[in-house]
Amino acid sequence: MPPTTLEDLFSSPGFLAIFFALLLTIANIIVGVSILPSDKRKKGYRLHRLLFGAVITSYALFLFHLYQTERVSIFAYLVFGYLLLAVPFTRRLNVTLHAVIASIGLVLITVVAAINLI
Repeated sequence: MPPTTLEDLFSSPGFLAIFFALLLTIANIIVGVSILPSDKRKKGYRLHRLLFGAVITSYALFLFHLYQTERVSIFAYLVFGYLLLAVPFTRRLNVTLHAVIASIGLVLITVVAAINLI
């Protein structure tokens, strides 16, 4: 049953997991842009990877919540695969492409949240 009030929405563990995934993705993109100059890359790279791991963990908790409530969505799993495969792979190709792919990942997470929580 979809939430009817903001209290119901914010008390849902699935919403909190996807909400933190969105916030962590935004923070990760900001950190990624801040370490773009090569002299700052080594300093912020560890934080960038840590934030990416937190995004993956939070999104996995959201998928686990969907599994528990029997509202499994193929699109949600495709977005998870996109985050696991496309985002890290593009880092090796081009930094600008990596930033664009990560931003598309942010949009996809937002779409998954809108589809599965409303």
